[in-house]
Amino acid sequence: MSNQDWRPRLTTIDDPIADDRWSHTTQEGETKVSRIVVGRPQPLPGEADRAWYCPLSIEGYLPGIKCVMGVGPVDALMNAMTLVRRFFEEHSEVTPRAGEPPGQDS
Repeated sequence: MSNQDWRPRLTTIDDPIADDRWSHTTQEGETKVSRIVVGRPQPLPGEADRAWYCPLSIEGYLPGIKCVMGVGPVDALMNAMTLVRRFFEEHSEVTPRAGEPPGQDS
């Protein structure tokens, strides 16, 4: 197993703490809507005293679901939100609440 294979491989975020759709303009000038889902931080199995991860999905920006690591739950969440902030800063005309996430009422 290589060093890149040790993180959990997730296909869904089962316990989201934030879920939104952001309209934005790409660097190429296209207007798109991306769904952003932040999951609840979890301890890495067998490593709860040293390593946590926060599941993160940013549609059209990150491939699949990333497990963003940290030395505790707050650190993992902070690191995940750094990626959300980077997405925000790399696009223009970002508009949160650009449509309700699936399964939520208006």
